[in-house]
Amino acid sequence: MPNLRDIRRRIKSVKSMSKLTRAMYMVAISKMKKAQYAAAFGIPYADMLNDILMQATAHSGGYQHALRQRRPTNRKLVVVVSTDRGLCGSLNTNLFRECAKYDPKETFFIAIGARGAQFLQKTGRNLIVDFPYSDPPTLPEARMICRFITQFFLDDEIDSADIIFSYFVSTFKQVPFTWKFLPVGLVQDGFDQMPESIRRTRPSLTATPSSRQESGEFDFEPDAPTIYESLIVRSLDYQLLQIFREVRASEHSARMVAMKQATDNADDMTEKLELTHNNLRQASITKELLEICSATAGAE
Repeated sequence: MPNLRDIRRRIKSVKSMSKLTRAMYMVAISKMKKAQYAAAFGIPYADMLNDILMQATAHSGGYQHALRQRRPTNRKLVVVVSTDRGLCGSLNTNLFRECAKYDPKETFFIAIGARGAQFLQKTGRNLIVDFPYSDPPTLPEARMICRFITQFFLDDEIDSADIIFSYFVSTFKQVPFTWKFLPVGLVQDGFDQMPESIRRTRPSLTATPSSRQESGEFDFEPDAPTIYESLIVRSLDYQLLQIFREVRASEHSARMVAMKQATDNADDMTEKLELTHNNLRQASITKELLEICSATAGAE
């Protein structure tokens, strides 16, 4: 049975941990609001850019870009976009569970984020390179990484590329999702495997092609290949940037929830330890009083 000194030591330790988790909770709230706003703010532009790309594809006169080339899927590249730090619940664990579905012998991996790089190295997977990304993420970072991935595809080193990341649904829900990045297909293709309940959180994904505004025939200046290549590269850059924003919003939301739960658990544990401490202290005082009374009665 623990004595009073041990319980006081535990109370002090739990209170210190509670202060730490409460501070991290407050920081996560501040970062979460900014990250969620950035993720939501980028959706309209990404959808508009994708709509333009879809219509340009339909009016490009049969021009086939190299990034749209379909190949037998033998050599696959998987890009894992994780967090740099932990203490965000099961966010990274769910992400790594999706990575484990790929055959490590036939799959190349690129890690974006420190946690993903650590997981791939520990599990002995074929990690080509790992990239850091800032908070908040920037377009030059996304452009640099996107150029590396597309060049890998254009050099015929891989046949396809998938991106695994945490899709932000709400503050309390983040879903690991696989985006079909290369070869470039229809914009909607990447969301075919997403549950309908999650797709409703982004109305533009549930819109049918007939509900979109058609712009008629396109006149390309200087020519269709030049304009189309610029559009497809810009679209991929911004898709990757939007993925980074989704991950950051998911990270800070998951960390806020995890730190809130940790703080509440620490407060509950402190309350129970203090109750145990008071009971033991009262029992000790009662025992001493009984000993004094017994000694006094025996002396008389």
